Amino acid sequence: MLTAQPEPTAQWTRPARVACRLCGARLYRSVLDLGNLPLAHRTVALGEDAPVYPLHARMCDDCLLVQISDDAEASGPAKAEPYLSSSSASRVARAGLFATAMMKRLRLGPGSLVIEAGSNDGYLLRHFKNAGVPVLGIELAAAAGGVATRNGIATEIAAFTTEIAMEVAARIGRADLVVAHYVLNHAPDLFDFAAGFAGILRPLGVVTIQVPHLLALAQGTQFDAFRHDTYTYLSLPVLERVLRSVGLRVFDAERLPDRGGSLRVHACHAEAPHAARPGLKSARLAETAAEFERSDLYAGFNDRAAALREEIRGFLQVRRESGRRIAAFGAAARGTTMLNVCGVGTDLVDCVADPDPAQHGRFLPGSHIPIVPVEALLDQPPDDILILPWTRAAEAAMPLQPLRPRGVRMWAMLPRVGRV
Repeated sequence: MLTAQPEPTAQWTRPARVACRLCGARLYRSVLDLGNLPLAHRTVALGEDAPVYPLHARMCDDCLLVQISDDAEASGPAKAEPYLSSSSASRVARAGLFATAMMKRLRLGPGSLVIEAGSNDGYLLRHFKNAGVPVLGIELAAAAGGVATRNGIATEIAAFTTEIAMEVAARIGRADLVVAHYVLNHAPDLFDFAAGFAGILRPLGVVTIQVPHLLALAQGTQFDAFRHDTYTYLSLPVLERVLRSVGLRVFDAERLPDRGGSLRVHACHAEAPHAARPGLKSARLAETAAEFERSDLYAGFNDRAAALREEIRGFLQVRRESGRRIAAFGAAARGTTMLNVCGVGTDLVDCVADPDPAQHGRFLPGSHIPIVPVEALLDQPPDDILILPWTRAAEAAMPLQPLRPRGVRMWAMLPRVGRV
């Protein structure tokens, strides 16, 4: 569990009855143990008790993959509540920039095909379609996929697997560009998911994968990024190994600030002529330098998270004891994890405001903090507001701007407690 450990060797735990998702080795090394927590991506009704499951990240000593243990799959039947990526203006804008860059880089046109795994509501593919490039989305969530279909984005409602990839390739054709943004880390079977890329990609095609970067999570002590439905946390060397195992070669990489720090790689078939780009070398050196500079980068994650938890709870207690009313904004999964790990409930935070009407009248799991309309904060301003989706704090806080002249202070708890 997330407690300070007196000895460096406390990072080791007794043998776990789990195996590595990539190489099958037994997992012994603990990276981050958050104890038993409810599912962060689901809210609850009044009086409903959310079940809890172990949330424990371990590192494989053989292949270095950081992963949630199989215990977390006890949460399997519960699906995430619908989320439409188009609801974030900044995300749509970044998608447009990415699409424009890739169309220029790969010279995509009417004779090309772009396939996205985990296409959500088509927020990315619409930029290609509007430019005349044929597209196909593969999306598991029927609600999001239905929105995409109604907006004219061809979408298969299915989980992306090797079987689905081969079926689509036979029926529709292979892709010049395959996009998988923030979906590979949610795949229980990394090998099967990656093999789907190889099966659906044309001989000279490119697959672009973006994931939360393990290096950024460790450097920023982002314990809130860990959740039951995110099975793996990837470094560049591990991601290269995964792709290499299915005949793909990484030839370029970028470190991006998105979502607290992301890694984007571009890969191709091993024999394709795409030359290695400087970004790949730069990303490799960044990981090597970070690990060399801080020997406890991963081994000390648990202890750093424990210290940050105490800092957050102490900060809120001091403000509450001084008579200040505290609320939160954004019923985000990261915020739910942060509040539960820090032991924050209605004793410290009165409510959380969210713009989604479907969430109003419901409660965050574990903490049981009520979810209210944004107007509730505008009508009765608190003294302090915690911006829970801190990775896009500036954008998230926009609806609250009228409160600043009224003396309301806004805070992000991670990666360090600070004003927004």
